[in-house]
Amino acid sequence: MEPVAQALISERKNVLSRLRDHEAIVCDLKTTLAHIDATLFHLGYYPDGAEAPKKTMAAGLFYTGELPRIVMQLLRAHPEGLGLREIVDRVCFQKGWDNDHERFNRELRLKVSRTLDRKKLRGVIERIGDGAVGRWRIIRR
Repeated sequence: MEPVAQALISERKNVLSRLRDHEAIVCDLKTTLAHIDATLFHLGYYPDGAEAPKKTMAAGLFYTGELPRIVMQLLRAHPEGLGLREIVDRVCFQKGWDNDHERFNRELRLKVSRTLDRKKLRGVIERIGDGAVGRWRIIRR
């Protein structure tokens, strides 16, 4: 083989080897960057440094036993029964909360729904009506 071709083949192997090394370094750096971004996002910041919007959650809104107590007071005051949405609206009104926020409303509905389900399992209340729209009332004994 000619010496020029031999030198070019050797140089090609060196360049290819260096390219693979650099690709491995870039891959490691991308992985590290992804981990840093995930940690920043978990702490409440977007990767570019701007603050991420905080989720509106319903955790910690009530004292221990407060929500079941409020729900039972509402059901006692309305023996004909109340729907889930009505209960949530009345809880928001009683607590002085704005119930226009969709995510907050969804979280609060879940909390109230779980409370109603627990009371139903204990045999305290019952759900009347068919389909998705039902009413909850205290069981008459």
